[in-house]
Order: sequence, then structure tokens, then C-alpha cells
Amino acid sequence: MVKREKEALKKEALRKEKNAQNRQKSYKEQERESREAALQSSLSSQNKGFALLQKMGYKAGQGLGKQGAGRVEPVPLNIKTDRGGIGMEELKKRKADEELQNYRRKAQMKQQGEKKSIEDFRYDDIKSSSWFLTL
Repeated sequence: MVKREKEALKKEALRKEKNAQNRQKSYKEQERESREAALQSSLSSQNKGFALLQKMGYKAGQGLGKQGAGRVEPVPLNIKTDRGGIGMEELKKRKADEELQNYRRKAQMKQQGEKKSIEDFRYDDIKSSSWFLTL
């Protein structure tokens, strides 16, 4: 009985492994894998841009520029995952600042209103006590 259970577990594990291997990858996974593969390999001399650089005297591993003191590594890749445009972060910061200013303004107005109501209460209290004194 134990032997049958072990065999069943092995078959289930094999089936899951085969399903994982045969599973079709999502577009994002395929894109990520192709990007990683492309970034791992260097440009060949068949690449037009690289061929132009070689005609101008560039050698692989050398820095860019007249004295070769420029960039050696390519510009790092920064991939956006959200759907916001170029100025989206600036807009979010500006909106957050405006909300903070509005909150502070409301809090200040509330404090002023409380102070005014306390002052009015005291003034009314003084008025009513002086009324008794005039009698």
C-alpha cells in the first residue's frame, strides 16, 4: 500500500513538471527572456551601428570619445511597468503637495475657528456677568 502511494506521488510530481514545461509562457515572460538573452550577448560587426563605430576607430571595450574616456558600458535599461506617461510622477508629487497644503489650510482654519469661538464665549460670559453688576 505504501509503495502504491509513493508511485502515485511520483507520477503526480512528474505530471506537474511536464505541465510546467509544456505551459505556454505569457507575453511578458517571453519578452523578459528575450531581453535578458539580448543583453547578455555583445554586438557583432554585422550590426550597422557597431560597424560605423569601428570605421571611426572604436575598439570593443574602449571608452567612447576622442580620448576614449567616455562610457564603456551601455546606458542602463529602465523599463516602465505602469501605464503613466513621462510627466506622471511629477503630476503625482504636485497633487500630493496640493492635498497637503489644503489639509494644513483646513487645520489652520479649524484652529482659528476654535480660538474665535472660545474668545466669543469668554466675551459673552464677561458681558453677562457685567449685566448683573449694572443692576
